[in-house]
Amino acid sequence: MEAVVKKYKDRFRIFLIIYTFSKSCNVNDRPHLKRLFESEVRIQKLDFLLRNPDYLCHELLLLAQKDSSLKIEIKDIVKDIYLKNEPDIRKEEMLRFFFGAYEDIDDVIAFLVSIDFICFESKKTTNLRNTVSKKYYITEYAISKFEREINGFSAFGWYVNRCELIKKYFGSLSGSELKIAQYQIEEYKDTSMNNYIKSINQKVKVEFQKTYAESL
Repeated sequence: MEAVVKKYKDRFRIFLIIYTFSKSCNVNDRPHLKRLFESEVRIQKLDFLLRNPDYLCHELLLLAQKDSSLKIEIKDIVKDIYLKNEPDIRKEEMLRFFFGAYEDIDDVIAFLVSIDFICFESKKTTNLRNTVSKKYYITEYAISKFEREINGFSAFGWYVNRCELIKKYFGSLSGSELKIAQYQIEEYKDTSMNNYIKSINQKVKVEFQKTYAESL
């Protein structure tokens, strides 16, 4: 049962990331394709922030330290996340792979294609050894289905709201930029291959004290 729940949760979460962070597009010969999301790396890095509230809070605190106009609102966000114990309750661990946090999403993408939610394209280098780009187009059918039926389910509300929060502060960053930011965190960078990325709750509390001169 746990595996089944995870499978459906993964499908919803990955589609939500593609939907939330995609942009409107026009494909002349395929008018049913309405939105475009590019780069699997970006999916993986956004998924990591969604699944690890402690790392999200750390990035928010660094942002507050750089931009004083955001300090008050970010303080409230971080305090609320920790008051609700989200770094423990909402955490969904990810393994450390060659290029950081990673989880195979091929089956999820294949499912989303099979139900006509997305159209997936990839391009390889001329020697066919490496994939250089991956594009995820969202169909008109998926948008209609999501906005009329799925988006209203209260069980999905936390994920929807959290994606919107991540988009507000980090939505303009590319997959590479998100990866670089995550690699700046020692616990993330030093996690051994095929081990779960380490928690940084203590580091977040230190940064909160440093930023606001009070305990989290």
